Amino acid sequence: MELDDLILQKLKQVELNILKTFIGVCEKLDLKYYVIDGTLLGAVRHKGFIPWDDDIDVGMMRKDYEIFLEKGQALLPDYYFIQTRNTDPNYPMFFAKIRDSRTTFVESAVKNIKMNHGVYIDIFPLDYYPENKIKGKWIEFKKKILLARKMESYSIDNRSKVSITKSYAKKILCFLSKIFYPTINSAFISWNKLYLNINHSNLITNHGGAYYQKAVMPFIFFNNVVKLDFENIQVNAPAEYDKYLTKIYGNYMKFPPIENQIPHHNTEIIDLEKSYLEHFAN
Repeated sequence: MELDDLILQKLKQVELNILKTFIGVCEKLDLKYYVIDGTLLGAVRHKGFIPWDDDIDVGMMRKDYEIFLEKGQALLPDYYFIQTRNTDPNYPMFFAKIRDSRTTFVESAVKNIKMNHGVYIDIFPLDYYPENKIKGKWIEFKKKILLARKMESYSIDNRSKVSITKSYAKKILCFLSKIFYPTINSAFISWNKLYLNINHSNLITNHGGAYYQKAVMPFIFFNNVVKLDFENIQVNAPAEYDKYLTKIYGNYMKFPPIENQIPHHNTEIIDLEKSYLEHFAN
């Protein structure tokens, strides 16, 4: 489904409302968050959403993230739902979302999964990452196996166009993943162990994001928070946002080619007036 400008603008407003509410909860619980990835890029380059972007990404250090998951729902309006594997058992992601249950946003990759399909923002835990390069490579290999297991179990399409060689590699990963992790629950348990044995490091990462080793950052980037304009509000950003964005995007002030200036989520249904429950009533 292609997003026309009117729907995209309305979608962004729904997401912005979720973000405002999330920030309010973080302030009540004295939790620190940061806008990250494309949302941080949008705040720096556009003072709001990247014009063609269709989502919001925020990160929290693991300790604050877990507190938010434990206490946040009670402070949210009842139509906002913190979605995790614990609150929505069929949910196939390794990070949390806040969904607006009054709306519908069905992505093609998960259209057949019975779960909350409201419009959302992503909440990523930020975890310490080993400084030892061999341990880091081992973690990245494990992540590939675990992601392959998830894709195999849920038939999730990663939207990437791969060569025949990479397709064979992907098949091998999927085969190995089912040997290492016979059930999808065992894969989720193993994923959660990626961060448990690293109590402190000079590096942190977003295991659940799209940038893999590019997302491994010096912890000092996040030591302090600065406020940036984002649409009609101000949001928290890592103080060293220039170094952060440069590591991920390179020359981040340069716009991508026009053909790449498109939303990156493939969607089946977007309805900002009706709950996903009405669309799946039958």
